[in-house]
Amino acid sequence: MAKRIDKWSLGYWLLKYLWIKNTINLYYRRIEKRNAKVISLKRPVILVANHQNALMDAMAIVTQFPLQTIFMTRADIFSKPLVRKVLMWLKMLPIYRIRDGVESLGKNEEIFETTTGILRHHISPLGIFPEGNHGDKRRLRSLLKGTPRIAFRAQEEYGASPWVQIVPVGIDYSHYQKFRQTLFLNVGQPIEVSDYWEKYQTNPAVAINALRARIGEEMRKYMIDIRSEEYYDTYMGLRLLARPYMIKKPGLKKSSLAARFDADKLLIAALDRKLETEPETIAEIHRDYSRYAQLRDDLGFRDWVFTKKKYPFGLIVLRIILLIMLLPVFATGFLTNWPHYYLPQRVARKIKDPQFRSTASWGAGIVIQAIYYLLLMIPAFIFLPWWAALAAIISLPFMGVAAMEIRTLFVKIRAMMRYEGLRRKSPEIAEAITLRIRLLDKIEKIV
Repeated sequence: MAKRIDKWSLGYWLLKYLWIKNTINLYYRRIEKRNAKVISLKRPVILVANHQNALMDAMAIVTQFPLQTIFMTRADIFSKPLVRKVLMWLKMLPIYRIRDGVESLGKNEEIFETTTGILRHHISPLGIFPEGNHGDKRRLRSLLKGTPRIAFRAQEEYGASPWVQIVPVGIDYSHYQKFRQTLFLNVGQPIEVSDYWEKYQTNPAVAINALRARIGEEMRKYMIDIRSEEYYDTYMGLRLLARPYMIKKPGLKKSSLAARFDADKLLIAALDRKLETEPETIAEIHRDYSRYAQLRDDLGFRDWVFTKKKYPFGLIVLRIILLIMLLPVFATGFLTNWPHYYLPQRVARKIKDPQFRSTASWGAGIVIQAIYYLLLMIPAFIFLPWWAALAAIISLPFMGVAAMEIRTLFVKIRAMMRYEGLRRKSPEIAEAITLRIRLLDKIEKIV
């Protein structure tokens, strides 16, 4: 075990800022952080985050905060010696679970000793996913006891004096698997481990459970946490349907991901209160939403299409003209980026666990992108002046992003045209619009 895995690494820094961070910023259309300054290394910091998107959760924190965070992760991926060396160099530590074999649990003592050293030096934060594994729902699952145990062990030298801090980080994606989605990192207020030290001295088991409960309570504040099993899909759908209305609430900055998150939290809290006091109202909303979602999916439309009863013919024509004007940009961006946009999606579809698909897509994409760009560099530097070749290579990722945005414009124009073609002769569209208006009216009364 590397005793000083927390030492600042130039190689790690170069890899992060020259390659990995740029690919994450390309993979996600928009990334925002809130309260990032809360994370300070004046004292030891344990970052605890919800875990719903496999390796992308760790990459989100590693690339978006200017620190060399050391993450604890499942031990089974460390089984091969070469892979183990690479992961250790990438500042990852194995944590052993019962499923790895009862005999393996003894190895955690060495890991815990390493984490104590990391926190003692407080050069790097220690990152932990306290749920122990990833899930496919936007809710916090049961937390394991490992985080409190590590925290108390590192707190021993300072006793009741403030020392180790546990900082919750909520991670929220607009979609787990799709390319060019949004990523929001929501940093919470630190939990002082020293607040539980007296209780730990009296009864360690009680203190560990109390701190674990507090960690869960704080994490729920900074993530989307839908507790209802029965109405989970309805809650998820209503978030998107009602967001344009909810985001108009006082104090919310309409254009920010933070405002979207806050709007979702307000809606979920309102639905939970109504579910507790008037479950029949939520059942009625569920029936209306289920019918609306069925109509929407059968028609092959997205929610945004139904925000307007009619799309003016002139607006559609103007967008078509714009699309035609942008076709050369699209063609250039597509031809110079298609392998790492298209092929990774085919790789990801073969992954059985949906929560690993974005990891597979991103991982395959960064490898294919590097190879393809190197191949394009050869003719560029042969046939162009060096400065023009360099400018062309630098522009490639931006051209790829432009091509994706132009494709999105095409998809929206096609949806508008289909909608207008069906609007007057489709009773299903009329019913969907009526249901949507009814749902928004009910939500307005609840909120």
